[in-house]
Amino acid sequence: MNLNENLKKQVKKAIYDFDMIQDWETILLWISWWKDSMFLWYILNEVRKTLKNKFEIRWVYIFKEFLINCDIEFEEKRKYFEEVLKIPLEKININLPEDSKLNDWVWQNCQRCAYARRIAMMKLCKKYNATKIVLWHHMDDIVVTTFMNMITGRKLKIMPPVNKMSKWNISFIRPLAYLRESDIQKFVTQNNIPYSPCSCPVWEDTMRNKIKKEIIRANEKIIPNYTKNIFWSLIKDFKEKYKNCDYSM
Repeated sequence: MNLNENLKKQVKKAIYDFDMIQDWETILLWISWWKDSMFLWYILNEVRKTLKNKFEIRWVYIFKEFLINCDIEFEEKRKYFEEVLKIPLEKININLPEDSKLNDWVWQNCQRCAYARRIAMMKLCKKYNATKIVLWHHMDDIVVTTFMNMITGRKLKIMPPVNKMSKWNISFIRPLAYLRESDIQKFVTQNNIPYSPCSCPVWEDTMRNKIKKEIIRANEKIIPNYTKNIFWSLIKDFKEKYKNCDYSM
């Protein structure tokens, strides 16, 4: 089986395993220019052609006014989406309220950014009557996030493939949960999918990046299937304990 078919198979399996998408739902997909995001729009478009469930996708680009250096080449990418892919792309500008405590988190921009994006997306769900928000986190992201929660939060809490938010009646879903980052990188390179490298001004100094480089990648060199084995142990535990619970991040 070639890489294209294998990745589509794994995405379909994740969708079915966790009952991610139901018939005639509207789902919101937030686009960035990073490889994982660009891969997600491509693979989800391909997979939905063969899924039994029929659903609508709303494509949204969120412009972060509080981290303007992260947003580059928007017009070029918008043209690619709308003229080449024939996908309408909505642009949303967001900022944090002036009285938000998150404005004081000088070295915690990841949390600021994620918080502001998700609030914006959940509000858009009401506008479009959407019930799901699709995120592009893959297997490596799930393992790294679990390590972060253990090391900095002193708790065993994974980034689940399906994250139910009862308060908003919305779920976050991660169809790429079964995929390795290396396979995604290989795919976008082989298929000439345009993407921009991460331009976040604080990325190199984040705890996420340090764990990824100094713990995950270091151990992968000496322990076969290191990341996969951790991931599947987490997923087994998640299925047994949390699948039917509100497991909000």
